[in-house]
Amino acid sequence: MTSCGSSDPVLLAPEDLEDLCVRALEAVGARTGAAHSLARATVAAEERGRAEVGAVHLLDYLDALRAGRLDGTARPRVVTARAGALSVDAANGTAQAAFDLVSDDLGRRARDCGIALLSIHRCFTAGEIGHYTTRIAEQGLVAIAGSNSPALLSAFGAKTAVTGTNPLSFALPHPEGPRMFDQAASATAWVNIRDAADRGEQIPEGWAIDPDGDPTTDAAAGLAGALLPFGGAKAGNIAFMIELLAAISGGSFSLEAPAFDSGDEPPQVGLFALAIDPTAFDPDFTHRAEAHLQRVAAEHGADFGRCKERRAQIAVPAHVFDTLTRTAAADRSEEGTS
Repeated sequence: MTSCGSSDPVLLAPEDLEDLCVRALEAVGARTGAAHSLARATVAAEERGRAEVGAVHLLDYLDALRAGRLDGTARPRVVTARAGALSVDAANGTAQAAFDLVSDDLGRRARDCGIALLSIHRCFTAGEIGHYTTRIAEQGLVAIAGSNSPALLSAFGAKTAVTGTNPLSFALPHPEGPRMFDQAASATAWVNIRDAADRGEQIPEGWAIDPDGDPTTDAAAGLAGALLPFGGAKAGNIAFMIELLAAISGGSFSLEAPAFDSGDEPPQVGLFALAIDPTAFDPDFTHRAEAHLQRVAAEHGADFGRCKERRAQIAVPAHVFDTLTRTAAADRSEEGTS
């Protein structure tokens, strides 16, 4: 662990950050299994350079656990299963724990049927969607996943938020680690606007509208209003498509979902993950796809879903490290159970 000053980021090895996250989560009531699932996803996001859904976002989970809108003791269960389909009730717990329950089974079903769909409902907001597609692609499968969230995004000229930022991810298997992209339907992540508001900074035009439905560069007004989709109506269409797929097994639609960052009611949103065995269609597809993507990068400079090196050290903002450390050290009335 390295720190250069009280306000400088603290450098942690991934395994040290994961241990700290687990201890903090257990200290506020998460059972051991759920804590490990969420901590692994948090560190994986940091290693991929997605800090906005890494350790800083874990603070939202800690607040939700304290307030009761996230159930740390929840035990997800499979509700229905067919040859190529799985439905999992997260029981107001995390999508990460629900996914870990069935990820291997999802892979087996995809290899047996050529394709399999996982639907998770009654979960907290899902964090980095690339976590799920990467895990599927590491099994040699092509992956598509998406989730909805409480309503944060305006669409089709609406003056208020009508759907979630609804991220979508796609991943291809690769021997050096999956090629993956992960993007929201919004012009920027909600946490980026919140961070700008906390710092008293302006935001670019096109990111948000104020409570009256007018364009704004005031971050606080954007938080009180709604985010805007990238590309206008096109991304609004994508957001609704993702929401309908994410809610297919019973997750709340975004307009019905309570806020994930306040109150004591769980959001109960959904997530879907599609796993495709490319060998069911073409045994050579993975090699053909990689050769094609390498050609595009070499000849045209577009490196799609490029594989990134994992980070040997993770820079955690000082205030986040301090909060995690204080939380992990706090007395708790119940120990996490596996």
